[in-house]
Order: sequence, then C-alpha cells, then structure tokens
Amino acid sequence: MGFLDLFGVSLILPLLLPVVKGLGVSHVTAGCVTSLYGAIQLFSSPVVGSCSDVVGRRRVLLGCLAATALSYMVLGASHSLLIVIVARVIAGTFKHSQTICRALLADVTTSEDRSRVFGTFNATSSMGFIVGPMLGGHLSELHNGFALVCNLGAAIFIINCVLCWACIPENVVEEPGEKKKKKEIQGEDNLLQMMNLVRDVDWQVLWPIFTIRFLLSFSSLVYRSNFSLLIEQNFGAGPRVIGYLISFQGVISVMAGFMTGYISRYYHNSRTELYHSSCLLTLALVGLTVAPSLPLLLLFLVPLCLSNAITRVSGTAITISLCQPEQIGSVTGLGQSVTSVARMVTPLVAGVSQEMSVYGPGLMGAAAATIGATLARYMAHVHGKLKTV
Repeated sequence: MGFLDLFGVSLILPLLLPVVKGLGVSHVTAGCVTSLYGAIQLFSSPVVGSCSDVVGRRRVLLGCLAATALSYMVLGASHSLLIVIVARVIAGTFKHSQTICRALLADVTTSEDRSRVFGTFNATSSMGFIVGPMLGGHLSELHNGFALVCNLGAAIFIINCVLCWACIPENVVEEPGEKKKKKEIQGEDNLLQMMNLVRDVDWQVLWPIFTIRFLLSFSSLVYRSNFSLLIEQNFGAGPRVIGYLISFQGVISVMAGFMTGYISRYYHNSRTELYHSSCLLTLALVGLTVAPSLPLLLLFLVPLCLSNAITRVSGTAITISLCQPEQIGSVTGLGQSVTSVARMVTPLVAGVSQEMSVYGPGLMGAAAATIGATLARYMAHVHGKLKTV
C-alpha cells in the first residue's frame, strides 16, 4: 500500500507546478497554489489522526484513499485555476494515508520493532518515487497527457482502497489503554472525542521532538524546493540529468530505509540516533551547498538521503514513545502537521534566499539542521530522563 500510495503521488507531483504556470498565473500565485496543500494539512492532519483513534484506522483509511482518488480525477479535468484549487483542497484535507498507515503499524508492533518496521515501510513507499516521476513525465507528453496521468493516479488510489478493504481487518488489536479510553468516552459525540484526544496530548513532553522534526524537515525541504533550478544554475544540467539525479535519490532512500532497522538495533536509543543523524544531515547540506562539481554533489546526496531516512524513523519512534496508546493517531497526525508547516513555508523561503545568493537555500537548510541537531542533543541528555509510555 505504501508503494502504491507514493507511486500515485509521484506521477502527478512533478507536473503540477508547470501545469499551474501554464494557466498564465504569476510565480507568486503558482507558489501559493503549491503551498496550499501543506497549509490545509497543517489543520487536517491532527483531525484525521484523532478520527482514526475514535472510529478506527480502517474506516478512516478507506475514506482518505477514496477522497484522494476523487481529488486526482477533479485535477485531471481542470481547465482553470479554480478547479485546480478545489482539487488541491480535497487532497490536502484527505491525503493522510501515510499517516494512518504509520499509526496502524504502531498499533500492531512493539516499541522494539517499530524503527525496523517504519524503516521498511518508508523504504517500500520510496520505491514509488523511483518510477513515478519518469512514467508521469513520459505519459504527460502524449495528447491530453496530464489528464491521463491524473486518472492513472486516481486508479492507483482506487486499487489501494480495494486492497485496504480486503486486507486490513475491521478491528485491529487494541492496547489495554485504548480499550479503557473507548469505554470512558462511549456514548459521547465523535467530534468531542477527537477534540478531547488532541487536548489531552502532553505538549510539555512533546514540544522538543515536534520542534526538532520541524527544523529537520525544513532543512531538507528548503534545499530540495528549488533543487532543479539550483542544479541548472550551478552546473548547467538539463532536464534529463536532473531526472537521473532525482531517481538516484529515490534509489538511495529505498536502500537507506531498509538499513534503518539495523541502525536502530545498533543504537538501542532513538534519541542518540536522532542526534547523530541530524549532525550527518547538517554536514550533507554544507557539502551540497559548496560542491564544485556534479560528481561531488552526487556523493553528498548519499548522506542527505541516509540522514533523512534515519531522522524520519527515529523522530516518529520517539514521538510515539511519548504518548499514550489511545493517542497514537492524534499524535501521529500532529507530527504530520509539523512537516506540513515546513512544506508550506519552504517554497517562499527558498525563493527569497535564492534571490539573495545561489547558496542561500543550502545555507538556510544547514543552519536549521544545526539548530535541530543542538536541540536533539539537549533532548537526548535532558528529556531522555523522562519516562516514556
């Protein structure tokens, strides 16, 4: 399911900005439309996550997959900016299949196995980003190609919806705490239940990891937001070379995802693992910023992809370890909102910093990663003393 999910997304995502700009809008308007998805997810992620805690992972996942398929069909039929915006609003509201899948995996795995399982899930999902952009690019060159790509993406999500209905049981094994919680709130309104779950989150315990996850997400996204333009300006590379570089990152991300389980077993401490991987991310961004040639840039892309894979897994594992079992969906959704904030602001920050200097996005990313690494060290030594759930 994870592979099909990101495969469907990666078919369309690289084509979206050119299509929006082809409608005759300005760069600022196109950037706002691109940021709309992340802005909506900032608010919808915790709501959908809480809903999955209350009504069940399977039902919410089915609804999210069906609504995402609808959003892509609407996008494929768009001939105006308004229809594109409507499609992105639907996608931003309901495209939480990755979040719900992680919450479901957390329900059925032990804390010792979660890093390995999350790493395998991320690696399998990342395989979609290897073939999706290439296939979408080829299909888009056909007559009415964008509509064809969007409908293919919608079909993939419908297939995923059928797989979810057929393979995921109605009742996932519940933790004792979850049973107790459901009994306490039985008979209350579902919306009130979701609000209570978000309200009951221990923000004092979770703010350090949420802050670190934002900084590390921001550091990587601010560099990658204008990656194609950076490569073109610095090295004069054409679309084919840029496509190969993106596919190379997908391959490394898949390999790194499968390695995260072994790395986590070596550390036996997610906080220390997060600190070391954030340091590696900082060094990778510095190297990418000052790389004088494409071969060296290719070399530094390896630690970038590796550190991103490790920070995602260790950050998610730490977040889940700090919440109650009945709050996993809510907290996972809130964690996704943190990434959505970073995704929302990075296109603007990257554009402004690149106008100041061609090294601007890389330096901004390295600075954010440095702060994140500093906070990760603080959390490892101070908040590591806190009792996890």
